[in-house]
Amino acid sequence: MEKRSVTVGPINNEVDFCKVYDLATKEKIERILLANRISYCCHFDDKGFLQKLFSPVQKTVCTFRIHDEEVPRAKELVRSVLGESKKKRKENKK
Repeated sequence: MEKRSVTVGPINNEVDFCKVYDLATKEKIERILLANRISYCCHFDDKGFLQKLFSPVQKTVCTFRIHDEEVPRAKELVRSVLGESKKKRKENKK
């Protein structure tokens, strides 16, 4: 008997909206999306064993996924929150 694995991919036109690296920003974005009736899904990136063992800083990476038609409206709504952490995101990329 063959084992079947299920891969979770985009469902119902969901797209990656943004990545958040701290829980305070995650909560702010959640409040804004909920207040404006935009459904979302959060996916936390799992770290491998070696990353957990050798990583000096424990960063939580959360990816927000929303429906592709809601992206322009959501960008306008969370611009103030993401604008604050934009410097952090640029520093993390370097």
